[in-house]
Amino acid sequence: MSDKKRRSKLELKFEEIIKDYTIEYDYEITKIPYVVPESKHIYTVDWTFINGLLVETKGYLSDHKERYKYVLIKEQHPDIDLRFVFDNPNKLCGGTKMTHAKWAEKYGFRYCSIKDVDQIEAWLKEKREQTPNHS
Repeated sequence: MSDKKRRSKLELKFEEIIKDYTIEYDYEITKIPYVVPESKHIYTVDWTFINGLLVETKGYLSDHKERYKYVLIKEQHPDIDLRFVFDNPNKLCGGTKMTHAKWAEKYGFRYCSIKDVDQIEAWLKEKREQTPNHS
């Protein structure tokens, strides 16, 4: 497990939930290259689990550019299963009338609330192949 400082209170809350389970995980170690037309970028996934699960904890999807990044990653890396844990799935995305939940559903991302500990636990217990190495 990484000693790297967590970037938000939501990430700290999420780690409090997952550290009681016997699954290995690390923080911000999986890096996925993606291309915004005419420029290359690297996205660092918040949480990478030994069962291949990748989780991004989001308090707020602030703007179109940020949301578009995740859509591009999904299009360019269909082999990964990136899921979101939202602080509040019913919060509106920045600059839209769409909630975080509706956005995730529209683009085919699995998600849950930080309060849905049962769903988080179910994800952690899934048997899956390792995440492809995108570094």
